[in-house]
Amino acid sequence: MEYVEKPSGAKALSIEKLASKYQVDLPQNLIEWWSSSDGPIVYFGYKELQFFSVNEIVGEDIYELKKYMPNSMPICMDGNGNICVAKIESHKISGYYVASCGDLGWEEAKLIAKTFKQFVNDKYSPEAKLNA
Repeated sequence: MEYVEKPSGAKALSIEKLASKYQVDLPQNLIEWWSSSDGPIVYFGYKELQFFSVNEIVGEDIYELKKYMPNSMPICMDGNGNICVAKIESHKISGYYVASCGDLGWEEAKLIAKTFKQFVNDKYSPEAKLNA
């Protein structure tokens, strides 16, 4: 993994605010990710992920996700017009999904991974998963 951009980490209070807004118990590895870099762009050779900063997620309804994908929290873009989101069920993240920004909704979204670690380490790009 190569950082194209690596801003400084988010403050713990900002991450807590995000968890409160989405009423979710964030997994430790996602907290560590945002603590080390808040909104990085990373390149894996086969995929690029453009992560949203904590403040962007807290401050905006990115792509009107509340309307089109209730119980989702935006995580990143894939550089191909697709958004990756965390699905929230019972105050926990139940999985990480990809959806085309031109066709938002759970019906068309595809599961990428069950955990954040699996999501980041997936050998396929979100675009490849969406069009599989």
